[in-house]
Amino acid sequence: MPNPQLSGPFILTKARFYDKFVELTHAPSQNFRTVVNGINQDELLAVTLRAFRASQLRVSGILSVAKRFADLNDTLPFEVCACLYKNFLKATARDIGIYTKITFSEYLYYSIHYEKCKETYSADTLIPAIYSPEQPLGRVMGGHIALEIVLLTICQANARRLNDTEWLDTIPDMGCHAHIMHILLRNQLLTFEDVQEEFEHIMLCATEFIFDAVRTSSSKNPLG
Repeated sequence: MPNPQLSGPFILTKARFYDKFVELTHAPSQNFRTVVNGINQDELLAVTLRAFRASQLRVSGILSVAKRFADLNDTLPFEVCACLYKNFLKATARDIGIYTKITFSEYLYYSIHYEKCKETYSADTLIPAIYSPEQPLGRVMGGHIALEIVLLTICQANARRLNDTEWLDTIPDMGCHAHIMHILLRNQLLTFEDVQEEFEHIMLCATEFIFDAVRTSSSKNPLG
């Protein structure tokens, strides 16, 4: 559960906010990276395949968040809105293909097709819920960042499998994300509690998702 000490004026200074934000996104209690790094190749392929649809749908979600930021121009100074927009575009460059050779969706697609993999996955995704217009902005941002960490972790695991050095050191742009959320928090447009709750919710769902994919893969290959 969110720490009540992180709310209100206590968190408003930029340096303090950034420290707590980094603490949230790098908490030792997060098991997702450990789980992904510990699974075998077949299980990783199954996880990758299941993540493929999410990585595609994320792009439309990002556009919906960009629109929400643009709509803030009615309530915030132009310079503030421009700063939000600039940082958001920079932070989402890997998803939408700006400044990079390859997007999340393309990378995951290539990772799958390096190996023979016939499984299909059409289960409902968390994407619509994360990026829903009715979702408080803090929860949108918390889910958005958690999902980026999930997808990048899968990309990094595949990069090690495929010996693709270009992706090995790829990490989310936490500086941009923190700057965006600090501006929103300072203007009372989100709460850190919302960010933390949704972040932890998505990371928990992703970890369960990995275990489910591993069980599915193991049941199809009982002898490994």
